[in-house]
Amino acid sequence: MSEQIIIVIDDEQSFCDVVGEILRSFGFEVYTAYSVEGAIPLLEKYEPSLIVLDIMMPGIDGLTFIQHLRTRPRFAELPIIISSAKYTTKDHGSALDAGADLFLPKPFSAGDLRQAIETVLEKDKMPQ
Repeated sequence: MSEQIIIVIDDEQSFCDVVGEILRSFGFEVYTAYSVEGAIPLLEKYEPSLIVLDIMMPGIDGLTFIQHLRTRPRFAELPIIISSAKYTTKDHGSALDAGADLFLPKPFSAGDLRQAIETVLEKDKMPQ
């Protein structure tokens, strides 16, 4: 069985690096992009199991990107976790309304990230 792929999209490179290392320690294959525009080639090349996405980014923001992805059959059901430091009830609702599966406020622990992934992916599909 091939590894499950997660794409992390956040304009902060250090966030992508840290989250990527955590996800690799969980057994995932990880690719990172620092903008929505940078993520598009990754989505064309790979079949991700999950996207971890920031809301506030230069250019196209995360919510607009989710709405775009949800119109494409290939990505209509792709699990998406929004991770943002901007966390209000309105932000949470906006993320879910746009099509996110879960909102994970920053900062979070490795355990919080694992729990979020287990919530959006079936637990038995997690790498061992």
